[in-house]
Amino acid sequence: FAVAVFTDNVKVAEAALERGAAVAGGAGLIESIKDGETSLSFQRVLASPEMMPQMSAIARLLGPRGLMPNPKLGTIVAHDELLEQLDKQMSGMSNYRTDREGIIRLGVGKGSFGTDKLLDNVREMMNEIQSVRPESFGKGKKGQKKVAKGTKYYLKAHLSSSQSKGSVLVDLRTIDP
Repeated sequence: FAVAVFTDNVKVAEAALERGAAVAGGAGLIESIKDGETSLSFQRVLASPEMMPQMSAIARLLGPRGLMPNPKLGTIVAHDELLEQLDKQMSGMSNYRTDREGIIRLGVGKGSFGTDKLLDNVREMMNEIQSVRPESFGKGKKGQKKVAKGTKYYLKAHLSSSQSKGSVLVDLRTIDP
């Protein structure tokens, strides 16, 4: 993934460019994006917290593309963690969001990956979701210590391609973590 890094620390910006960031900088980078000199050819954006007030100038450009940094996604990080997070983002870390109904929309791969790689990605995604599951899930009434027997965290799963109609129901027994 091409990643843009917004920071006012010049040394961190230079180190980010050396590690493979598409663009890195502070107020100058924001101005060049606002003026149209720098294209929005990146898929992810990282920013340090002190840059967020200045980034409001390009929020109308980044927001509709889903590129605006967000603390929930871990894309607003301190200077000392910025390069580590850059490595994670460039390695293909997937960001996912859920809605109120518990539906998760996330890309798990491309059609060219092959069946085994796609299954591995789906298993990894399910393991990640299982690891962030609330501890109180399935306990029932207050004071109950154990999780109720037979409590399922995944009710069903569907897979679909981004350009197709409909989806395919997944047999959870084949990929349940």
